[in-house]
Amino acid sequence: MDILTVDIETYYDAQFSLSKMQTDAYIMDDRFEFIGVCVARNAEPPVWFSGDEGEIAGWMHSNFDWANSAVRCHNTLFDGYALTQRLGIRPRLWMDTLSQARMLYPYLTSHSLANLTKFFGFPDKGTEVIKAMGMRRADFNPMGLEAYADYCKHDTWLCRAMGEKMDAFTPPLEARLIDMTVRMFTEPLLVGDVPKMEQLYRDEVARKEALMRSLVVGKETLMSNDKFAEQLELLGVPAPKKISATTGKETFAFAKSDKDFTDLLDHENSNVQALVAARLGVKTTIAETRALKFVDTAKRGPLPVYLNFWGAKTTGRYSGGNSINWQNIPARGPSAGLRNALLAPEGHTVLVGDSSNIELRTVMALAGQDDVVDKLANGVDLYCDFASKLFGRNITKADKAERFLGKTAMLGLQYGAGAQRFQEMVRIAARSDPSVQAIDLNRAYDIVNLYRSVHHKVVDLWGRCQQLILPDIANGCSMLNVDVNGWFITQKDGFGRPGEPGVMYHDLKFDGKEWSYLMGKQRVRIFGPKVVENLSQHAAMRIVMWQTARINQRYPVKLSVHDEAVCVVPNEELTEARAYMEECLSLTPKWCRSIPVSCETGIGPSYGDAK
Repeated sequence: MDILTVDIETYYDAQFSLSKMQTDAYIMDDRFEFIGVCVARNAEPPVWFSGDEGEIAGWMHSNFDWANSAVRCHNTLFDGYALTQRLGIRPRLWMDTLSQARMLYPYLTSHSLANLTKFFGFPDKGTEVIKAMGMRRADFNPMGLEAYADYCKHDTWLCRAMGEKMDAFTPPLEARLIDMTVRMFTEPLLVGDVPKMEQLYRDEVARKEALMRSLVVGKETLMSNDKFAEQLELLGVPAPKKISATTGKETFAFAKSDKDFTDLLDHENSNVQALVAARLGVKTTIAETRALKFVDTAKRGPLPVYLNFWGAKTTGRYSGGNSINWQNIPARGPSAGLRNALLAPEGHTVLVGDSSNIELRTVMALAGQDDVVDKLANGVDLYCDFASKLFGRNITKADKAERFLGKTAMLGLQYGAGAQRFQEMVRIAARSDPSVQAIDLNRAYDIVNLYRSVHHKVVDLWGRCQQLILPDIANGCSMLNVDVNGWFITQKDGFGRPGEPGVMYHDLKFDGKEWSYLMGKQRVRIFGPKVVENLSQHAAMRIVMWQTARINQRYPVKLSVHDEAVCVVPNEELTEARAYMEECLSLTPKWCRSIPVSCETGIGPSYGDAK
């Protein structure tokens, strides 16, 4: 199979650019224009062609066998979307050096082609693209177009050279997942219910306007930390502050997770309550802008799903991008209706598969908490099981409030949360669910202590990570690679499986008080329970992605949301597809066969109906 390295140069200006627009909006806009394209087949020198769109399409199709080739780009979501949507090119395999770099070198401050060029020690990337701002193809004189061609050829060479370096460290599974991720964007199938999306937008605008009418301050004040702090001070309330985990400096504590701030929702002054409620609503909701972006995207056609492969730098999970975060489509609240506006096209059905409680399962298996693992294998509801211990009686799914407390404990305490933090978790849940009752601090201490006594192996794993694994990584694995339940071993800069990308703690150091590692320009604090969280989330990601890749072999996955795989299946294949998805979600890779997995699947005309 030939590998065709491709780089595309297009018109842009101060207002019409990828920094101002969504990728798909930019490419499908009437102002879009190809300046030229470079293609390098295997090790051959890059070849440049410039012409109008029809001429470029003719040259591309007549000179290369795309259907039987792999295409390599840097940021293939851009080039790939242009190739598929403007030129009708669909290769056998998509490759992406940006995705590879995120996976292999997550600690870099930037994964741009220019920054990677410096990292690999290659000749500097040129600057002709900066000079081309605002220039149509017709604006280039022969000398200028030749210089632009040389610039594009060099970018193509750079992309190929760094790709060849990274290919040796990119396992086959990750290569298939990169291809799958690109196809979610370049070959979309989900369509948007535009009237429903427009109504969601209007509802959100009305909700915010009603909230604002109860206040005498405007949106600008609510959105500015300094101005908002002044308003609190005017009402006699000191603005709560905290030490930023990323900068180490004092900053305002105005987030939903900041207890001192959310406590003000119960302030005796109703004006303070209204001000804080408005700030939380305006600052944290994404319903309004999300709905509007979805409307615009849906009007252009099928919905391209933009996901950043290895976007979560530590664990390797996806992250969202392109001004639409597909990893954060709420199941509750004002944005929940959006799920029902994501439809299968005519003659198709949405099929969703969820790897149930996968993080909880990985924690218990990693820790060697065999009694809980056995319960999972026998289908015991762990939330009811722990709630029964809490309340001293048999709790079933019918006991919703009690089971919810058991669920909050099982999911919230596995990563070392203390009593105060757990009390806050329950308090936040109680605000949105009338059946949940807040607990006092003594009750929170009792629950935390019970959890830790029942799940003592998990607590032991926290200590092992703090006292053994972190020092081993920092010492260059001088203790012969510490093993974690046969799943991972410590390696230089982190831990993982031999020959596979893992969790990276680059430049891990101990300052006499705490451990920290370098991520970009910031040092990130790390400690035993947090290591367990990273271990669990990375293991869960690898299991789910292994399952998803198997599903994708027969039924293309068009959306991945955390532990879910979403397919759009022809109606006549639905029964077979659902059975195959359940089969895939019931399997695990060889390295973690000790974990009992479970799954749920759903079908429906929309993503929301299939949940």
